[in-house]
Amino acid sequence: MARYYFHIKDGADLIKDPEGTELSTPDDARLQALRSARELWADAIKSGRELAADAVVIADEHGRTLRSCR
Repeated sequence: MARYYFHIKDGADLIKDPEGTELSTPDDARLQALRSARELWADAIKSGRELAADAVVIADEHGRTLRSCR
């Protein structure tokens, strides 16, 4: 298992995930990022607030960016 971090890109800012999540593969990390993004946007819509975040950035345990999901 590898640890993946799901940072939130909010314009020029990057809100870092300090804990990360252990997952088996990079594909599992991509699916988790998509789930997280859907939850963020759904919560924003339900609460009637604007969400400025524009992507979930997946990083590995070495800090390397693997992918950005929009």
